[in-house]
Amino acid sequence: MVKRAYQELRTLIALPDPAARKTLRKSLQDEGLLHCREIGELPALAEKIGQADPDLLLVQLDDDWNSGELIRHIRHGQTAANPFMVIIALLPAAVPALVGRVIEAGADDLLLPAWLGRLVMDRLDNFVHGRKPFLVTHDYVGPERRSFHREGEPVPATIDAPNPVQWLSIGKEDRAAFRKKVSQALELVNLRKIKSHGTQLRRLADQIVVAFAKGGHEATLPLVRSLMDTADDLVRRAADTEFAPAIELATGLRTLCERLAREDRAPRQEEISVLPSLADAVGNALYWHEKDPLPVR
Repeated sequence: MVKRAYQELRTLIALPDPAARKTLRKSLQDEGLLHCREIGELPALAEKIGQADPDLLLVQLDDDWNSGELIRHIRHGQTAANPFMVIIALLPAAVPALVGRVIEAGADDLLLPAWLGRLVMDRLDNFVHGRKPFLVTHDYVGPERRSFHREGEPVPATIDAPNPVQWLSIGKEDRAAFRKKVSQALELVNLRKIKSHGTQLRRLADQIVVAFAKGGHEATLPLVRSLMDTADDLVRRAADTEFAPAIELATGLRTLCERLAREDRAPRQEEISVLPSLADAVGNALYWHEKDPLPVR
């Protein structure tokens, strides 16, 4: 049996309770996780992640300390250099809403009670060979947890995310080689996100037209904001890639959405009507070089 040594794993413990942090850190160090750092303030956690560059993040999630959005930002490459770090959410209680929030954010696992270090080690042993592949969609990056898919829908493709627990614990790869694998996986995630965004922009534009016809300006606002966020992420990801020609078009679409999202003015019908054409233009700029581009309306 291969002996698993976790001395090289960089661990970041994010808990607001100082006593709980100290107890968990000592427990993990006793188990062999020598490189443990800790933080007790959620607003500073994003910066701390950038400094510590952890392989393993243990972070509390509750109603008072909601780190779910931060986990989502990590997975989407907006906070950390390595969005594939192992993330275990620590819950003070098995509240269904919190459990759902963990799953939606993209954490690998959850634990309660949070202060038992042995449970963390058991999870690490499972992650060596049992970590789930990652699903990449327009709004989610994280472990694939679906055991079925709806009939008629395409089966979503997954990727094998770089696994620091496996590669660093049994010496399969050194850290430099691991970072190279992370960069390669990031390129693949970026490609899939860009393409899914092209499809999502078209879908949202069509939904906004329908919502405006049925419910007027107010009914469109959530969809318009979602379209803005999607266009923003597309622009960020397309920079310095073969998809850069779509940036100007996506920026123009976002600028129009900024006007449509204002609550102090009602949009004109022609502003709403032009959204699908603008979204089509972005999609065509993304897919022009492929054998099977987006279908023409």
